[in-house]
Amino acid sequence: MKTNPKLIVLLALTPLVGQIIPAVKEEEPLNAAGLRAMITGLAYEVKDLNTEAGKEKYEFTVKTTNFNIPIGAEISPSKNYIWLTANLGKSSEKTKWQELVRANSVTQPTMFYVTKSDVLMVAIPVENHGVTPVWLKKCIDKIATDVDSQSSVWNTGG
Repeated sequence: MKTNPKLIVLLALTPLVGQIIPAVKEEEPLNAAGLRAMITGLAYEVKDLNTEAGKEKYEFTVKTTNFNIPIGAEISPSKNYIWLTANLGKSSEKTKWQELVRANSVTQPTMFYVTKSDVLMVAIPVENHGVTPVWLKKCIDKIATDVDSQSSVWNTGG
């Protein structure tokens, strides 16, 4: 039987892989208290919308050139995402559906959608690992800028 010297070297080095290439530890996701503290640390006044354990939701206001936008923040049930949302009012026959779908292609990952109760919403998902205050602030600014810049599409006076 012929032995392959490369295979012998590979097998000999296998136990060292964990020492040579250390395992990457994934950052812990934010919990509700951590999310609230981070938003407060960004100098927003945070209001509790829901304090039930596992369903915590917070609200804070972001000022843009044209609007004061109440932004909701909550952690998904899976704990994998932080959702930033804003209620844009009831949809109506004046809602510009095609334009909203087109706006989604411009604003993504921010997206406009309508709830089961016909409320027009906008949301951005934030992956809940390694979240820093700087990154969360960028995401907050993104959703606020998208609401402001797309107001001709969603603000139909409906």
